[in-house]
Amino acid sequence: MAAHTAGAGATVTGTSQAAPNDPASKERYVYGLLAQLEQEENLLTKVTGRSDSIGITVNLSTRMATVSLILNCQAVAAATGQIAQTATHYLTGSTFTSGSGGTVTTPNLSQAVMQGIVDLKTIELTPARNLGGATNIRRCQFVVGSSGINNCTFSAELDFPVEVVQLPGGGSVIEGKNWLL
Repeated sequence: MAAHTAGAGATVTGTSQAAPNDPASKERYVYGLLAQLEQEENLLTKVTGRSDSIGITVNLSTRMATVSLILNCQAVAAATGQIAQTATHYLTGSTFTSGSGGTVTTPNLSQAVMQGIVDLKTIELTPARNLGGATNIRRCQFVVGSSGINNCTFSAELDFPVEVVQLPGGGSVIEGKNWLL
């Protein structure tokens, strides 16, 4: 389990709904972000002119979710000379908040999703933290458009391990499964 510290009041925490007092994981956190983004895309209005999209298909037999994601973003040159990518949210009416005092301080859900996937891929590429050698994040790329830094995309394809978790009061939910350290 890759540890995650949620901010106070965060919309997505990374803790299991079946064991809310157990430590949060980065895997559950990122899957929760992806699920919230897909839910918002189905319920909220997309900003005109945006081509962002997310699709999640869960196979309960294999306990694997296939995720396809495209986010419009911008490249911003930092004072250090490094390039940072930022994504504005493409849906109006989102209630996402990263909370305060946690490891994530993103201003919107799209940015949180992008950062979460990059964080997971970075951990996945570290052999000491990926003992099974999993390559669940098949694509995670940032592309600068031919018209410049305001026309960029972040795209990702994931085979995300999931588990069906039984809730204490009855019922069940699908959560991201831990595969990293």
